[in-house]
Amino acid sequence: MAADKIYINGEIYTVNEKQEWAQAIAITGNKITYVGDNGGARALCGDATEIHDLKGKMMLPGFIDGHCHPVMAAHYLCGVYLEVEWSVDECLAEIGRFIKAHPEQETYFGIGYAEWLFDETGPKKELLDAICADKPIMILGSSAHEAWVNSKALELAGITKDTTDPIPGFHYFHRDADGNPTGHLLEISTQTMIMEKVSFFEEDKIHRALSQATEEYASMGVTTTCDMGAPEFVLKAYFGAMPQMVKEGTYKQRFFGCGRMVAEKSDASLIMPRLKNYMEQYKDDKFRIHFLKIINDGTLETRSAALSQPYDEDGAMVYPLFTKEEIAKLGVEAAAAGLDINVHAIGDEAISGTLAMAKAVREAGFDDCRIVNSHCDYVKDEELALFGKYNVIANTTCVWHYGNPDMEKVIGDRQNHTFRLKTMINGGCRMGQGSDFPVDEFGREPLKGIEMGCSRQLFDQPEAPVLKPYEETLSVKDGIESYTINNAYQMHMEHRLGSIEPGKYADLVVLEQNLFNIPIPEIHKVRVCETIMDGKTVFLAE
Repeated sequence: MAADKIYINGEIYTVNEKQEWAQAIAITGNKITYVGDNGGARALCGDATEIHDLKGKMMLPGFIDGHCHPVMAAHYLCGVYLEVEWSVDECLAEIGRFIKAHPEQETYFGIGYAEWLFDETGPKKELLDAICADKPIMILGSSAHEAWVNSKALELAGITKDTTDPIPGFHYFHRDADGNPTGHLLEISTQTMIMEKVSFFEEDKIHRALSQATEEYASMGVTTTCDMGAPEFVLKAYFGAMPQMVKEGTYKQRFFGCGRMVAEKSDASLIMPRLKNYMEQYKDDKFRIHFLKIINDGTLETRSAALSQPYDEDGAMVYPLFTKEEIAKLGVEAAAAGLDINVHAIGDEAISGTLAMAKAVREAGFDDCRIVNSHCDYVKDEELALFGKYNVIANTTCVWHYGNPDMEKVIGDRQNHTFRLKTMINGGCRMGQGSDFPVDEFGREPLKGIEMGCSRQLFDQPEAPVLKPYEETLSVKDGIESYTINNAYQMHMEHRLGSIEPGKYADLVVLEQNLFNIPIPEIHKVRVCETIMDGKTVFLAE
């Protein structure tokens, strides 16, 4: 049978250990039908076969963003966008500029300030009141695990000194000495309490943001997004606009996800029945719901990550949302239902919970359940090898792997022992990467993630500090696998995605240069020439 397309004269890195490099491939329909030399591909030419000469360019499997939130991002990026490098004054100036430029809006929303700009008490409502006192404002921090609101937002939501915190010490409102909310919100439950009473989003803007995001992803070589959850207020778009866009082909990536996250213990009894229904309803290779997402702690920047020892900054202790016994029980229940599991765990004590759950799931006989620990910032020395032992995928975001001296005042020398992914890989762990978009800080481009995993230094800043331990730098091979076959495995799709092999879907990316042949600091500058998803070109550079 003649192929529909052949690509020849390439440096094709297949991510297939049995045949790592090839010159040419053939595509028939939406599948790869040949991988080999030019002659073998040309033998499959028919009268209608398209012949594409790669002229020495590099071809890889399409990149998979293994942890992102594109539907949530479509809501969050409809308003003010702040750069993580900005000072407080620069953030306030941009908020003021946006409000002045959009006087017709009744509410204002934004995201992006660096959460380490403020001390442990966080930003104050008075700074936003001075810009706009008569309309509600909500600005999320760069991780989206905290928020900054003005007095009007608190007033309209009915948040006062008498309001009970959703989870005291974890999901809570910062308060002054008299108990009044200061305008600093910790974690998603507090944000939801505001959003249930104040409407910040417009449907047409959400659709435009989704359309923009998918085009941008295609230009980055991304052919699959693994959406790791959304709060309740975005589920209308999650199960409305998104599957419709995938069906129409206007969303140019495959979409794998979970819907709502378990962010409070009471969520589990509500979400598990929903997930079982979603899993049956959405099981296509282009739109699939199959993950249980559990939030078990916060972030180091917001001082809400669960650590086994007190924070150096103020001596505070933060504990995981679930005990080891509770999360193990929930994990076994999810595995028994056929779900895969993704746990947000940043601090070492929260990660211990993931590993305890994985042990319970494996001992219960659920060997094929994919268990993911998202972020993996700080792991106990004695537990690094357990990722390999219990087959826990370590998903991280390598654009976060840079030296940040500000964090040393928060967690002390522990900052110099974070993101120890190379040791985990050497212990048999699969490492995946995701951007955590829209909280990606320095960009969601996979090429940045590959570079910064190899350098542990901020791209384009040769004088910037390098994150210790220096021996934890990754190889280019590690980086490529983290965006391809390892994320495909995470999604239970390694038999159909993640490498260039006959029979797999034709999800591919063409790069201008071979990543193995250039200096590490140049990787993020390499141009994406073409992105192919399901056999069709969805991006072609001019």
